[in-house]
Amino acid sequence: MSADFEPLADDPKHALIASAAIDVFSARGFSRTSMAHIAEQAGMSRPALYQHFQNKGDIFACAFAALVEQRADRALAALEEPGTVAEQRDAFLQNFDGAFWERTAASPYGEELLSATSEYAPKAVGIEMKRIRLGLKKYLRRAGAGQRSAADRARRNGWIDILEFAPRGFKLDRPNLPAYRLRLTALAQSIASDIEENRS
Repeated sequence: MSADFEPLADDPKHALIASAAIDVFSARGFSRTSMAHIAEQAGMSRPALYQHFQNKGDIFACAFAALVEQRADRALAALEEPGTVAEQRDAFLQNFDGAFWERTAASPYGEELLSATSEYAPKAVGIEMKRIRLGLKKYLRRAGAGQRSAADRARRNGWIDILEFAPRGFKLDRPNLPAYRLRLTALAQSIASDIEENRS
């Protein structure tokens, strides 16, 4: 991947290619996918594809960035929906982590794609995780949680850390999708209970 590659989210051709690439990578894995496969799925020639991307690593970065952005949008929107803190937290986790695990579990190449993400799309993941953390901070401030003192702010940051990192550990034993989603719900309820107890 070129070091200065920046996917153009608002470029309609990039969006079309990213959508096609997600399907191809899911079906074939990263190593078995070629530029020709992606071009065919996108309904264009390989030379036309090369006018937009240098290689499949660049395409993977763009496709994954689009996917993460979409999931982050849905997760953050879930925090604005009516409901209890537990319901909002659960909807947030289900729309972000649950949706990713569902897509990963559906592909026979899920592990390979996660590895490719670390290599080709760390910047995209980092940008969206910063946005997620900022959205969670705003949500917790509106909910009246963790604003009174430095200790309260530290507690709030701890909740955000748990919401970000705990779902990764929930996957270590490769649970089926219903079991993983139940774990996310239990996490949401636990954090919500602590938030309710510590509201200002």
